[in-house]
Amino acid sequence: MNSFCPFYKENCKGNECVMFKNEVCLIVSFLQHISETPEESMPSSEESLEESRSGMILNREEAEVPKWLKTSTPEELAVEMLEFKKKEFPDERVSFHTLSRFYWSEKSVQKFFLPTEIEMKIDKAEMMAQRELLREEETQKKQRLEKEKDELPSLVSQSVDWARIKGMKRLTLADVDSYAMEKDLDILKETKRALYSMANLKLKTGK
Repeated sequence: MNSFCPFYKENCKGNECVMFKNEVCLIVSFLQHISETPEESMPSSEESLEESRSGMILNREEAEVPKWLKTSTPEELAVEMLEFKKKEFPDERVSFHTLSRFYWSEKSVQKFFLPTEIEMKIDKAEMMAQRELLREEETQKKQRLEKEKDELPSLVSQSVDWARIKGMKRLTLADVDSYAMEKDLDILKETKRALYSMANLKLKTGK
């Protein structure tokens, strides 16, 4: 066979070549097949993307929405979430993400791929519930700070006595943490800082 092979830059070896099978060059056969495939039959990347988007939209529209969720208002859902928090996590600090996940799981609701208006209703309800939880936490913190403020003079005297017994002339914040841990004190960070400042002043003046 005298045909020139453009790949090996020499005359075609026929069946002696590893690319030959059943008297046919596999390379040439493959290239002919590619050239004969109409471009119109190959979907473009834009078409594929559009099909994917259509599929997602279809899934969103077909997602089953419970009747109670359709009729509930964002305000009602927010109240339910707060009641769920009090029932399931009465004395625990949990992130709102965790609370939301547990709440919707108990309700057997998948928040994703729901109709847009339902998603918006859920988002609004969660924002309202989270805002209320933050308000409650701030109120509780203020009340606790007021209580600890009344106890601060006694805490300062006790911590100064503790420091003097240990031969300390000055307390660090780490020392205050150690003191609180040793005495099993559950006090806020702001109270610890106040204790640190007032105790060091007392140690410095010797009063």
